[in-house]
Amino acid sequence: MEAGPTRRPPAAGASGGARTRIRLPADPYSDTAPRRSRLRGPLIVGGVVVALFAIIALVNQGGKGGSPNAAAATASATPTPDPSATASAPLTTAYDAGQASDSADGVPVGYPHTSSGAQAAAANYVVAFNSAAMVRSSARARLVNAIADPAIASSLQGQFDAAYAQIDGNEGLTSSGQPPAGQTYVERAAPIGVSLVSDSGNTAVVSVWTVTLQGLAGANSQHAVYEDWSTVTVTLNWTHGDWKWFSFQSSDGPAPLGGLQTPAAGSTLQAAVSKFGGLRYGR
Repeated sequence: MEAGPTRRPPAAGASGGARTRIRLPADPYSDTAPRRSRLRGPLIVGGVVVALFAIIALVNQGGKGGSPNAAAATASATPTPDPSATASAPLTTAYDAGQASDSADGVPVGYPHTSSGAQAAAANYVVAFNSAAMVRSSARARLVNAIADPAIASSLQGQFDAAYAQIDGNEGLTSSGQPPAGQTYVERAAPIGVSLVSDSGNTAVVSVWTVTLQGLAGANSQHAVYEDWSTVTVTLNWTHGDWKWFSFQSSDGPAPLGGLQTPAAGSTLQAAVSKFGGLRYGR
């Protein structure tokens, strides 16, 4: 599996007509050090490649730059299919067909043994793995046990502990994953869409296109919150009556044009993280 930086600077320009230059306000986000970047890569457990969503070390990279509490909100809607779409197109299945029936430590679990269930599980598990809870040693074990295949959960936990010991320090957090006083650590992923790659009955492969916010929000932050677009392809096993995360591969993008909005002040982002809870995803 290839490993590479997850953060890229925005495009230097955009097509179309003239654009108004915007002078950014003077706040912690205009004078911080270069954004950090995580390297995505596999870990080996018992001869099987066990993928981790955010591991290895953070590296400095020039250029551009969640709360773990999830609101128990669900939605049910049936989008109108595009007449030109095929039967496998993303919008031809009812949104709530794969909804979880339960939760464990704030993570939706209990999916139906269907392709829709696998897609919903992949989306929610990507959110869980790329969350602020993962950096906290007190919550990490419970999170891994909630979503990982039991066959690899214990080994996965040990490798996460070793990886995050370095990640926490590079993100400006304590060894237990706590942010500096007066600041809030933000790591929250929002799936933009999912695509079923394959489903053999007891093993499903699902690609999740997602955007992630990460960094420290608050006054005098040295790790400003930035965004990252990626496509994560998750392999899930049907085990113990549920879809469980087994491995993943990820790649950068596709990313839209960025930089067209004025970045919010750290205190504004800090308030938004507290005000807006996370979402659950269905398929």
